[in-house]
Parts: sequence; C-alpha cells; structure tokens
Amino acid sequence: MASPATTDRDTKAALGQIAFAGPHCIASPGHNSVIPPKFLHHGASMDLKLTSRSALFAPTLKKLATAGSLTAAMFLGEAYADEAAKLEFFENRIRPVLIEHCYECHSADSKGLKGGLLVDSSQGLRLGGDSGPAIELGDSNASLLMQALRYESTEMPPKGKLPDSVIADFATWIDAGAVDPRTSDTAAEKPAIQIDNFRNFWSFVTPQKPVIPEVALSDWPTSQIDHFILAEIEKRGLKPVPAADRRALIRRATFDLTGLPPAPADVEAFVADSSPEAFEKVIDRLLRSPAYGERWGRYWLDVARYSEDQAHTFSVTPNTSGFRYRDWVISAFNSDMPYDLFVKRQIAADLIETDADERLRHLPALGYFGLGAQYYKNSDAAKAAADELDDRIDTLTRGFLGLTVSCARCHDHKFDPIPQQDYYSLAGIFQSSRLHNAPLVPQPEVDAYQENQKQIKDVEKAIAETIAAQGPRIREAAVDRIADYMIAAWKTNRAKQLDIKTKPETLADDAPLDPKTIKRWIDFLGKGDTQNIAALSSWFDAVRVITEESTAKDSTDPLAVPEPLNAAAREFQQFASVLLRKRDGQLSPDDQQVLAKYIDSGNAIYQSRLVTKNEPSVSIEVDLSGAKQLFLVVTDGGNGISCDHADWAEPVLIRENGDELRLTDLKWRETKTSHGNVNIDRNVNGQPIRIGGKSFAFGLGTHATSLIAYDLPEGIQKFRAIGGLDNSGSDQAGGCGENANVQFSIYTETPRDVEINQPDFLAIIFGEKGLFAMEPSELEKQLPPDQAKQLALQRESLKSLQQAALPMYPIAHVITEAKPADMKVFIRGNPANQGDVAPRRFLQILSTDEPQAFANGSGRLELAEAIASNDNPLTARVMVNRVWQHHFGRGIVGTPDNFGSLGEKPTHPELLDYLTDRFLANGWSVKSLHREIMLSSTYQLSSLQNEANMSIDGDNQYLWRMNRRRLEVEAWRDALLSVSGKLDPQMEGVSTNLADQNNSRRTVYAFISRHELNNMLRLFDFPDANITASTRSETTVPQQQLFVLNSPFMIEQAKAFAKRLEKEGGEDTESKVRYAFTLAYGRPVTDDELSLAKRYLSLADENPEQDKNVLNRWERYAQVLLGSNEFMYLD
Repeated sequence: MASPATTDRDTKAALGQIAFAGPHCIASPGHNSVIPPKFLHHGASMDLKLTSRSALFAPTLKKLATAGSLTAAMFLGEAYADEAAKLEFFENRIRPVLIEHCYECHSADSKGLKGGLLVDSSQGLRLGGDSGPAIELGDSNASLLMQALRYESTEMPPKGKLPDSVIADFATWIDAGAVDPRTSDTAAEKPAIQIDNFRNFWSFVTPQKPVIPEVALSDWPTSQIDHFILAEIEKRGLKPVPAADRRALIRRATFDLTGLPPAPADVEAFVADSSPEAFEKVIDRLLRSPAYGERWGRYWLDVARYSEDQAHTFSVTPNTSGFRYRDWVISAFNSDMPYDLFVKRQIAADLIETDADERLRHLPALGYFGLGAQYYKNSDAAKAAADELDDRIDTLTRGFLGLTVSCARCHDHKFDPIPQQDYYSLAGIFQSSRLHNAPLVPQPEVDAYQENQKQIKDVEKAIAETIAAQGPRIREAAVDRIADYMIAAWKTNRAKQLDIKTKPETLADDAPLDPKTIKRWIDFLGKGDTQNIAALSSWFDAVRVITEESTAKDSTDPLAVPEPLNAAAREFQQFASVLLRKRDGQLSPDDQQVLAKYIDSGNAIYQSRLVTKNEPSVSIEVDLSGAKQLFLVVTDGGNGISCDHADWAEPVLIRENGDELRLTDLKWRETKTSHGNVNIDRNVNGQPIRIGGKSFAFGLGTHATSLIAYDLPEGIQKFRAIGGLDNSGSDQAGGCGENANVQFSIYTETPRDVEINQPDFLAIIFGEKGLFAMEPSELEKQLPPDQAKQLALQRESLKSLQQAALPMYPIAHVITEAKPADMKVFIRGNPANQGDVAPRRFLQILSTDEPQAFANGSGRLELAEAIASNDNPLTARVMVNRVWQHHFGRGIVGTPDNFGSLGEKPTHPELLDYLTDRFLANGWSVKSLHREIMLSSTYQLSSLQNEANMSIDGDNQYLWRMNRRRLEVEAWRDALLSVSGKLDPQMEGVSTNLADQNNSRRTVYAFISRHELNNMLRLFDFPDANITASTRSETTVPQQQLFVLNSPFMIEQAKAFAKRLEKEGGEDTESKVRYAFTLAYGRPVTDDELSLAKRYLSLADENPEQDKNVLNRWERYAQVLLGSNEFMYLD
C-alpha cells in the first residue's frame, strides 16, 4: 500500500500502466493517453480519413516529412500509396475537365495545335509546349498549367476561368504527383470498350463450386472454410496460432453479432459448457437477439449512406420519417430476410407483386433511394438533377454490385467494361422515377385523414374570413384618431430631440393609443417621400416652424402642442375621411372642395362601388355618345396590394343601331399594369375567367392597378360589361385572397387621377398592412355582436373537429414511378450537350447477350430482378465479402465496393466462390453465412503474435491469426452504456439527439446528419453520409483521449458504472473490483490489477484534491476502466 503522502497523481499514473494499458496496449507512465501498437509512432498523431472519394493528402504528407515526422509521413504515405484512389481521383476530377475544356486546342486531334502543347497524355503535359513543361510534379505553384488556370499568366481556358474548386483539384493532383494513366502521346481517347474481352475477369465469371483443397495439418480444420485458409497458410510457410480462450471468443462473438459486451452470466455459462456444441449454441442465441439486427443493420446503413437531412440544399422538406427505413433494415436483418429479396425491395418494393398489407410493410425499403442526396436547383437545375442521378447510380452499383459505374458519367470507364451508354441506361431508370412520400396505410385511411383535415381547414378559413371581413371597417373607424396619432408621433420625436425621457408607450397610456401604431406613424411621417404629399404640406410647415423657433426645453411644458400643428393634424384627418367617402361614392359639395385643394378630382365618367370577395361583381353600362377613346381602369379599392385579380367580363360596345361588338375583337392601343399582363379571354394567371364561381366565355383579365386604352370606332353609343373579382385571386389562401378588393372606373379622356405602379393612399393608412394594421386577435375584440356570435360558433366547431381529428398516417420517403423515358448520353457529362439515346436496360458486362431494353414503367423492377439474380456473378459475392469483412476486419476482397480492375484481387478466390455458392444454396440467408464463418477454426483463432509468421505475412492477409479490431463508435458507445447499466433497449421510433447527455438509446437510433454530423461520431471516424461507405478509417488523435477524460458523456457513464458497482458488486472493495473487470472486459482481474486497484481505492483525497475533482475515487477508477484500450478493442 502507498503511504499517506503518496499523491493521487502518482497512484493514477501507476494504475494507468496496468488498467489503462492492459495486456494489449502501450501506455506511458504519468499519461492518460493510450496508443495501440498498430498506431504508435514517434511523437506524432494524426487525424486522417481516407476514402476512395476523398481528396488526396500529398500536401499533408509533404509537410509532415519536411517537419521531420518520419513515421507519421510513412503512415500517411502508406495510406496514400493506394494507386486505385489516385487513379480514381484523376478519372473523376481531372480527365473530364481536360476533355471538356482543353482537348479542342491541345490534343492530337486538334485542327490546329495551340502553343505546341498536348494535354491528352501524361508525356504531353510533362514535356510541355512552347513555354516549357506544363507541370512540375509535386509542386503546383511552380507549374505553368496552374498559372494558366489561375489566370496569373496565360489565361486558360480562354472562354472563362474554371471554378475555384476545379482549380484546387488540379493543384491537389499535381502536388500528389500528377498520376496519369494516359501513356500514349498521340491518342486523346481510348477506343470503344470491347465488352467480351472482360468476360473472363475474375469478378465477372459466375462463381463455381471449388474443389476442397488438401492440407497437411488435417486435424486443424473444423469446417470447409478452414481448408481454404490453411492451404494458403501452408503454401507460404505459415502456421496458425492457437485458438482464442473462451472468454475472448465469446466477447468477440457477442460484439460481432450484437455490438454489445457479453453479460457475465453468459460468459461463465459458456466457459463451463464443455459440450462440442457450446459455441454453436452461443451463436444461435446471439443471432436470435434483437440486438443482432441493430448491429448488422448499422453496417448496411453505411452502404446506404443513410441520413435524415441534406448537405447540398435547405430548400427541401426534411425527411422526418427517414427513421422508418432504418427500422425496416434492422427488422430485415433480424428476420433473416433472404438477401436477394432484401435487394429487390430496396429498388422496387412498390412494384413487386404481393398482397396489400405486405406491400405497405415493405415500402420503407425504398428509402435506400428516397433518402438520397438532393441538390440546390436554383442556379443550375440540370446539373443538380444530374448529380442526384449520379448519387443513385453510385449507391446502387457500389452497394449491390461492387462496381464504380459512376466513373462512366463523362466518358467510358477507363478500366472496367462500363461504356458511358450503360451509365445513362441506368440513369434513365432513375430519371423515370421520382421522390415521393408514400402513405403506409390503405387508401381509405388516407382519404379519411385528408377529409378530416379539409374540414378543419375550411372552418379555419371561415374563421379568418369572419374576422377579415370586418377588418376594413374596424381599421377605417380609426380615421377619427389620425390627428391624435400624428401628435403622439410628433411628441415622441420632439422628446428625443430635447433629450426628454419618454416612450411611445407612455404617450399611448395618456391618450390612450396603441404603441405599435404610434411607431408606424413615426416611421411614416419620417420618410422623405411623405413630405411630397400635398395634404401634409401644412403639417410639415408647422413642424419646421416649431423646430426653427425652439431648440431648447420649454420651462413650463416642452411637449406642449402649438395650435398650427393641431390644426394641420386635423386637416389631414379630414382629408383621409373625404378619401373614404370618395371611394364609397358619397362625396358632398364640401368634400369636393376639400379634395380640390390637394388632388385632381379626376375625370372618370363612371366609378363602381367596391367589389369584394363577398360581392364579387358589378354590372356596368355607360353612355359613350360622341367619345373617341375608351379607358378601362381598375384600382385596388383602397386596401393595398393583395390578390386583386380583376376581369372585364363580356365587354361589348353597342352601336346606335343596337349592334354589339365584342371589345375583345378590337386591338387595344396600350395597356399598363402594376402586376402581370392583360389577357384576352383569360384571367391574369392565364386561366379561364371565373367570377363568383361562374365562368365567362370572353373578357379581359388583369390585376389592379391597370389601364387599358382603346380608340373607338365610329357610331359607338354604349359600353356594357360585368366588372368582377376573379376567383383565381379571391380563392387564394390567407390574407391575400381574403383582402382582394377592386374598383372599376371608365374614362373617355386620358385619366388625370390614375398612377399605375403607385400605391393607393387609402391603403397606406387603412390597408391590412397600413398604419392602422391590427393582428387578427385585436380585430376579433372589436367585432360587432352578430359577427362575434358567429365567430364563437365557428370556434366551437373547430374545437370539436380538432379534438376528433385523426392522427397523421405514417409515411415513408421513397421513390415511385414517373413518366418513363430513355435518356440521351450527356457528352462529357454536360447536360447541355446530348448525344445518342441510351435505352433503359442492365449493364452489358452482366448480361449474357445484348441486354434487352426494360419495358415495364421505369424499369426498376426489371433492374432489381437483374441485380438479385442467381446468375449475376457479383451481387452475392459482394455481400459475402461484406459479411467476411466485418468478422475479420478486412474482406477477402480488400476493396468491398470495387470488384473491378482497380479494386484489389481476392486473397482467397476459391474461398469466396465457395462461400458464395453456399450463400445461394442456403437461400441467400445471411444468418446461415454467419454460422458457417463463425464455427470455423479460422474465426476462433486467437490474436496472438508470431514472429516467424510476421516476417512472412505482416499484414495477416492469409489469416494465420485473428486481427485485433477497434470497436466502431456505435459499439463503443453502446458498450459504455451497457456496462454502466444505463442502456435503454427500446427499439425503433423517431431518431434521437445524440448530443443529449440523457440519451441512453443505442447509437443506431441517433439522428444522422449530412450537414452537421454529431461531434462524437465525427471524432471517432463515423463515415460521411453523403456517399456510400463500405469501410471506415481508424484515426488516433489527442482529441479522442480528451473526450474520454473530459466529456460530460464519459463522466456520466463513469458515475453510473461506479454506482452499479456499489449496488451490485458486493460488500468489499475486492468484490467490486472483480465484478468491474467481469463487466468491462469479460475476464477475471489479475492479481497485479487487483492489488493496484485496492491500493488506489484505499487512499483518501486531501482537501485540495477534493476541490479539484468532480469525481470521487470509485468514479475515477471506473472512468479509467471504461477509457482503456482493452475496453475499445476486440481480440
């Protein structure tokens, strides 16, 4: 035991050497960070994420090497040395740009070679032209090509500078060594792909049942799998290491199949079971666990690039039901759905013949595409649509076929037998489909819900109409308060000028007036153009005199209102009252005199009453005797701009002899409108004319304010028409339709009182958004008794409907059928430059003969059947490889989503064929595949090292031992929750917020964002949900250890773990420590670990230490156990 003087830091450092490092880690005394041997390097750590579609890391590598971090540079260099990734970068980012923008002038086929420069080959770029080499390998800044692209010297391409992102790609490519497979210095393009030349390539050959190989160590294999593994081991002079001990094996198997640690009781039961079927029983129990689907469903969600939002646009409706696809995937794995059916349903579940209930149950499967990327379409809609098609093709072909078909978007695939036409054959299938929110209930339930919602909306609309109908009257009733508000606005400004403390609210209380209305009057009177209103000239004159005469506080009442100002306010109030009477046709002789002072009285020979939604038409008949011209004017009725769609319906000119001439048969002289155009026999929206629900065969459709001028034929005596508010405006939802008002006027001389495109003055004061604007709740308080009673009845009806409302039926985000049509090939990937038609059909290389064009709708069902066919050499192979990959840390094919020429060849091709054959024979059963793999001696090997084997096969490609694997972030987080006793086993449902520290659901149920991934997921290498991901990178960075030490999540789990040990671990320290190791690691504590733990836990914190530590000693000890490498790694 340590002496009392021993510090907590010393004991924690000593503890860290054993508990932190465990038997599999390297830890430094006095440090909390633990680095597994495979990532240990000299004084450096890196945050890397390498995927086949990631940007290249050569600049980072160069900097690291320059800085002397040799081992770090070697690590990066090893990852970056993947030739396939570099070639793919060139094919996707560089070659298409060169072809589209440079080949015309700088290729062997150019009519006139410019500058002596060829860019259609690697030799041409390196030799350069008249100015010297175009590129300097590894140094983009010194490359003439980059200077030209950046417009720093010669400006190329001359038609316009390339986007910055494209220029950055060229810099990355050059800095990485300018990998370029084009070896010919004369030919710009390869000849057409000869499909038949590839039919013997290993992945395009139908899997054959291989002969089981003979082995020397005949007593070692326990399954056919072992014969294939052992044959390769023996061929290379390797020897398999001993089998794993039972505790390590059940921990491995439990994490592999469920993503959770084994329960102590299950471990002890397996250790005690000496029967030959002991491990088989463990496997069967784990495969029956609901946690199995959660574990293996998450692997598939990586492939499906599952997410519930978008990274490329915010203009789309969020996928709030995206979780249904995730839940469907989990259920499919738990039920051991045959993989071929699993594939078909994700492509065409809506088209597979089945009963109605079964169809609805599996529609969420279409989220594989329905939750895919969507792009912002306002700037370049055609490119955005093409990018969305590319996402679907890439996810389809990488996910199910292990092929990089997207590399044929701009040109024939440079390495695999995928012509560009094949790409657009698949694109046409998805172009003939569309995104859709599919109900997951029978149609009658959808209809019932929609009818219920319609009833609610109808009552809500009626309530709004009841209130809005009284809005103009209530607002116009405030005309007698105009002077009060003008004075209040002046007082507020005056107080501010004299630095007197006051607010509009204070003046409102004195009046009483509405504070918001006072503020609107302040703004109105403060506008520069308001001073040009003739009716306000007296007001501004009075304000100016007051300002000039007094700039200091009046000793008696600095805010006293001079009489000239009061008179000017009353004058403007009277003017507004007269305007209202003018609109209503109630002008008196005195009113005429008032108007004459400020505005032209006008020269209209006719003016209608106000035409409203409730009174939508007016009959018009006007005498035109002697008139030479006709001017038809529509104004907005004084309530401002709204959906003022107006019609002159059935307009006719009547001659002296009674003959009628349709006005629409004449050609107008001119038209002016404030919105839209004047249409003949159609409303302003170009639809048939309808007024009050009645259709009219002919007429003129327009929008207030408008003027239509005609030269009249000789002998015209009268004009007759129906002036109406068109339903296209009045039927629109909200205030726009409710406040649609118009007024019709007729002139025989040029109107003197009509200004098109100028707001109506009454609208400024009394309009819905005018100076006396009111919220609906305020309007409601001022309703007349009859309307108030009507409103109360409507609200009671609404309440009843809402209480009885049906819940929204569940939906799934899917794709569905659209208008089927073949696409044309986009030459060089440019939607604006289209070539031959590409019939919708399957890939040529995967078809025995010339593939037949798909004839049923979009072709999705035929595509699904072709992909999930037993005759397809890829689909089953790819899935078998994925399952193997997740059991061993690496697939038999090391590139799980690329079985093409640039992908890795299988390390055990016969084994892959054997497993594929067994997979098909077992009805595409994934669970049967697990059993066969896990019952092999190969799977049950330990992870022990062997120096002799290491010298021959250091990467363990031939599986002479089990690879040590780090838990993915989901399994690690779930294990922390499980061991601490906090894991919530609830399945399915709406996604949870991982940032919520109280979230104890499994990580698979977390909301996954393409736009802003959760910090914990990002830190621990969760894949980018913008693209399909078959593998995950593993990084080791200081931030990870800081998370373990400081994050609220880890602190909470440490506390919970300590609390669990206190409750369940027994009475004494030793019992609790033993229980802790059983829970965390599935093994007994060693004597050294027990001694160290007891020593540490027996010490008492000194007062200064207590002040510094959030956690007590047991909680700190629990955090050490949870943060160790042994907890995170599987043997």
